[in-house]
Amino acid sequence: MFAKSNRYIFSYEKKRKAATLKRTSIIGSIVLVLALLLFGAFWIYNSAVHIELEPDRTVPINTPATASSFVMDMGNSTLIEDQEIDTSTVGTKDCLIKVKVMDEVRDFPFKVTVVDTEPPVINLEETTINMLAGTDYDLMSKVQATDNSGETINVLTEGEYDLSKPGTNLVRLIAKDSSGNTTQQEVTINVVNLAEDLPDMTFLTPTGHTARVHDGLTVIGGVLIVNKAFGLPPTYGDGMKADAQEAFDRMVADAAAQGLYLDVNTGFRSYEEQEQLFDYYAYYLEEGENTNSTMRPGHSEHQTGLAYDVNYTSYEFAYSPEGIWLYENCSKYGFALRYPEDKTEITGCDWEPWHVRYVGENVSKELYKDGTWITLEEYFGIPSDYPTNKGDSESSEEDAVESEDDAA
Repeated sequence: MFAKSNRYIFSYEKKRKAATLKRTSIIGSIVLVLALLLFGAFWIYNSAVHIELEPDRTVPINTPATASSFVMDMGNSTLIEDQEIDTSTVGTKDCLIKVKVMDEVRDFPFKVTVVDTEPPVINLEETTINMLAGTDYDLMSKVQATDNSGETINVLTEGEYDLSKPGTNLVRLIAKDSSGNTTQQEVTINVVNLAEDLPDMTFLTPTGHTARVHDGLTVIGGVLIVNKAFGLPPTYGDGMKADAQEAFDRMVADAAAQGLYLDVNTGFRSYEEQEQLFDYYAYYLEEGENTNSTMRPGHSEHQTGLAYDVNYTSYEFAYSPEGIWLYENCSKYGFALRYPEDKTEITGCDWEPWHVRYVGENVSKELYKDGTWITLEEYFGIPSDYPTNKGDSESSEEDAVESEDDAA
């Protein structure tokens, strides 16, 4: 009986040991599998590309940018090669950076969007423009628009302007780029009558030059303007200007070196002296108020102290050696042949081959090109008709028409 009991005990121990071994084997297998899984996950994680990009992947057009500038976090990667992004046009752009993960170089592609959110810029110096009534001016020929895209921008207008009569005109300029960005600019065009006593102001000429009127003097591009339209106060001037005299002396010396004789016939002439001369031509020579032989007092360039009549006042001077030399060379010294032949309708003055006016070398060289002289009126786009001062607008209009035939 005891032997049988021991047999049962031995059998139980054997089974218990077997069960323990089995459990140990299962646990070991589970641990091994977990270890393998953990190692695999670690290897997979470290061998994968983990890069975090900026949530906003847009870049303004024509703005320098690289692909890496949109990377927030490189994770386990190292940047090997970057890419310049083409931002010259709007739209979606394919980007690519090369990164190194463990010992392997990989490509990481993504996309960015080039956008244009800036409106065009309308280039206009002044939004309030003064113009003289009766002048011709194309506003749109002077207006340009630029855009950050670099594309050509056409400027459209809303509203019209009438330069034939005084008044205020409102014009809206509109510029729109291909991305739909729009700029609008309102322009006020004030049309003013030309008057003998123009107030202090600036106005734009048809050729795009800015004229400034101050204390009765009109200056355009640094040049004091004196003709039938623009005059001088009676008290202006007291002699020749130093810069004009210095330039004239150099011109005389250079001409003399070539065996030519230049001298001053008339230089500065005061308002009172011009008044006497005008009366003589207008009445005693029976030329009347419409004479083109001389200007009304206050409208003579001699009063500026910048003008000379050279040698003798005869048309034959134009064909003399001195007259030919003066025609061809005075621009080198800053002088303009002020009243060229066949320009009387423009200047309001007869041909005067002996009359030169100091305007500075920059302007004189613009007036004399290809062997032909143009006038200050043509260059600056200004009139040369005597203005009127009338309180009554209807009377002023009639006198303005009549004054077109007036001369001095």
